[in-house]
Amino acid sequence: MAELVRNFDWSQTPVGAIEGWPELLLNTVNTLLSSRQPMFLWWGKDLIQFYNDAYRPCIGADKHPSALGRRGAECWPEIWGVIGPLIENVMTKGAAHWSEDQLIPIYRDGKLVDVYWTFSYSPVWDAEGNICGTLVICSDTTGRIQAENATIKERSRLLEVLKQAPVFFALLQGPDHVISLVNSLYLRLVNNRDVIGKPVRVALPDAAEQGYVDILDRVYEGEPYVGRGARFDVYAGEGVQPDERYLDFIYQPLREIDNSVSGIIVLGVDVTDRKRAQDVLLQTEKLAAVGRLASSIAHEINNPLEAVTNLLYLAQRTAVNPETKSYLATAEVELRRMSAITNQTLRFHRQRSSPAPTQPEDLLENAVSIYQGRLNNSSIEVSRRIRASQPVVCLDGEIRQVLNNLVGNAIDAMAGVGGRLFLRTREGTDWTSGARGIIFTVADTGTGMRPETVARIFEPFFTTKGLSGTGLGLWVSDDIVRRHRGKLRVKSTSKPGQSGTVFALFLPFDSGGQQPVHDSLSVATRGL
Repeated sequence: MAELVRNFDWSQTPVGAIEGWPELLLNTVNTLLSSRQPMFLWWGKDLIQFYNDAYRPCIGADKHPSALGRRGAECWPEIWGVIGPLIENVMTKGAAHWSEDQLIPIYRDGKLVDVYWTFSYSPVWDAEGNICGTLVICSDTTGRIQAENATIKERSRLLEVLKQAPVFFALLQGPDHVISLVNSLYLRLVNNRDVIGKPVRVALPDAAEQGYVDILDRVYEGEPYVGRGARFDVYAGEGVQPDERYLDFIYQPLREIDNSVSGIIVLGVDVTDRKRAQDVLLQTEKLAAVGRLASSIAHEINNPLEAVTNLLYLAQRTAVNPETKSYLATAEVELRRMSAITNQTLRFHRQRSSPAPTQPEDLLENAVSIYQGRLNNSSIEVSRRIRASQPVVCLDGEIRQVLNNLVGNAIDAMAGVGGRLFLRTREGTDWTSGARGIIFTVADTGTGMRPETVARIFEPFFTTKGLSGTGLGLWVSDDIVRRHRGKLRVKSTSKPGQSGTVFALFLPFDSGGQQPVHDSLSVATRGL
């Protein structure tokens, strides 16, 4: 550029020949040409241009070397609307200007391209205090901005991958284990608490109580930790029982380039459903064994029952005392009920392989007969209204299982306080499909259920009975009803003085019944 400046015919410009240049211009141009920082000079009121070798890559082949000695407005028409007012402010007011990473598109290789600039505009003063030109010191920061944008974009993409990952993830920083990054599954695990920027001890005090922070302290010393099926109680708010979860996870030290540990990577999966399923499978095996044992006992009881029935019959025929005859008649009634219970137990275990016509009354009465003893001892009054007489085609053992479950739940809801159990059958129509069928109603005057409980009663493993419940009864019942093309609906209220629950079971007359989806669970519950 020094050579170009020396050989340029400046006499054809307002600047004039080099020999007549003022000392200020000579010194400024010499300083500019000897600098390795990209520099530019606009001189005089016409803003005649000078620039150095370091500036040449910034303007590209489209403007070099033609930019040398040209007026600024003629050389930069594409950006003069942006920089013209800045230069005028410098030349008229002496106000220096600084911009960092400003987007100013210019022509390069015949195309207008986005270019980011960091630059300063400074006035060049002469000895009399006049502004003679504008000195520009600049850098093309496009490469850095593009790299930073690419880094931000890639970081955002990686964060999105972490958010969508099928595992929970968290990044902990420093010896206090400050939570700096989490994904949505982790937030769900900790009940959507505000944890970012807080130490684990502060953000998750329940985790500290369970000993997880002690494990993190050891991991921060450099040894990873793997937990399988570890219990984690999730805090759910004041006065609310914690949600018991089970996790498979790993705590991995985060190592820097110098091998020092700066934090901990937390990765894992919530295996609560798997753990519960395993527990239920173990329980269902026990239930199935109990069912088989109950069936075998019921089968063996049948023979002596027949003998006792015959003996009672003979005793009644030969008894003379009226009081004795009354006792024998009562014993016969109870014996028949015992026989009905054993037959019902056998029917639960010996499921039909194909649907058959069954009277609605028989289905309901057989379910109730099993609980007659509990009804008598629980101060529960049974109100029956049987209006349906047309048989329904179904797998009778499965429908008995559903009704048995509904009746049992109703009795549980009135345990200790008594009440009324309403049992109804009538013919009706499912107006969504137009199908005709039987509507069984099982209602109670028990404690009722809150709306949030009603919303979950058909979920597997959800129970309000504590250790005495499996959370499978209504789930399996709903599955059975769906396979019979029926519907099972519930309404409940826990308002004092109005509490109670109503289950309505609709079965089409030709409900059929398909192969069970949850066969092992159905068999186990049938055994129960």
